[in-house]
Amino acid sequence: MTMPQPTPPRRTNSSPMTLMDGLRLLAFSVFFVGHSTVMNMSQLSVSLLLLPFSPQVKRKFHQHAQHWFANLLIAVTYLWAPTKLILTGDRELLANESSSSAATANGRTNGSWFAPAVEHGCIVISNHQTYFDWIIIWILAYLEQCDGFVKIILKADLKHIPVFGWGMRLFDFIFLKRKWADDQQTFTKHMQRIVEHEDPSWLLIFPEGTVVCNKRVAISNKYADKMGYKRPEHTLLPRVNGTRFCLSQLRGRIPYVYDLTMGYEGLKKGDIPEDEYGLVSMYGKCVYPRAVHIHVKRYAVADIPDDEEGCSKWMHQVFLEKDARMARFYELGRFPHDHSEDEAIPEGEPVLQMTQDAQSDVILAEFVLMWVQFLAILTPAWYVSRYVLSQVTSFTSALF
Repeated sequence: MTMPQPTPPRRTNSSPMTLMDGLRLLAFSVFFVGHSTVMNMSQLSVSLLLLPFSPQVKRKFHQHAQHWFANLLIAVTYLWAPTKLILTGDRELLANESSSSAATANGRTNGSWFAPAVEHGCIVISNHQTYFDWIIIWILAYLEQCDGFVKIILKADLKHIPVFGWGMRLFDFIFLKRKWADDQQTFTKHMQRIVEHEDPSWLLIFPEGTVVCNKRVAISNKYADKMGYKRPEHTLLPRVNGTRFCLSQLRGRIPYVYDLTMGYEGLKKGDIPEDEYGLVSMYGKCVYPRAVHIHVKRYAVADIPDDEEGCSKWMHQVFLEKDARMARFYELGRFPHDHSEDEAIPEGEPVLQMTQDAQSDVILAEFVLMWVQFLAILTPAWYVSRYVLSQVTSFTSALF
């Protein structure tokens, strides 16, 4: 009688890297970093060229550069970690949006879910499971043709990273020191720009401040005990100040907050998502989720309390619901679909559902066009820089 072979343990972020893993990661690094470097050189070249022109022209160019970067995110995800997006959403997402001109113009299959965001911009808040979250949300913005308007809040140290940090600064991302006296000024400056411009900005905020990990869970639980809050099981307690300030500054400019709850296929209760699906394991070790589940809920900014206490209660309630939603996700392997699976869903009103691949049918054409633009920018920039360098060298030689 043949004994059944033991099932090999599932590979995770901490699994040893094999030779094939190393080659795979090397190929990813060359592709991703190489393209990012060329993009950054193009951004810097055009930024110098546009110095005499209006800030609006420069802003439009860097929005186009964000579209380049979204193409890159789509490409590396499709080639190294192909996944699909499984979206569920409250039925209120369809309310009074059928006539939206933005949804009609873009012709999106799910345009009515995000029509106000496509037309006016939005604030996006999300739980923070892994460092893949921001990539997925940017891809979601790409699918809604808003990838050039994404604004992400990041730690200030990241702006000094060569290539990527420089590029994010040109994208006008928001870098925080986590000292409110300094960060309030930073928020004010960026929020004023969003208010002044007509672009449909997607301001992405992770209120937890970082991904879930054992250290942060302990800090979150300690603070919950101190303040008398219920300990969350699958999220961290949200930080309220930054989100409340953004809401207060953008009232009247942005109509809705989109609340995303992210869940990764293959995880179970008690798993630390970043330990299972780190970026190195996803792009190097072929350990990645075949599906990312996203539950979408929408709140009207006008209905969110503006005072500190009211906004704090609202934010904590949002994360209590999010934590309960994640508990059901780990039980079902997906987000609930109807009242029988989650009593919070109204009876007789099943949630909206949609599935789409995290990819683009025109990505090859996008890359060809992108490289034509790179060459059109960098070829003259190369000759100009050589000429300037020769003139400086000649001038220096004449002096000495």
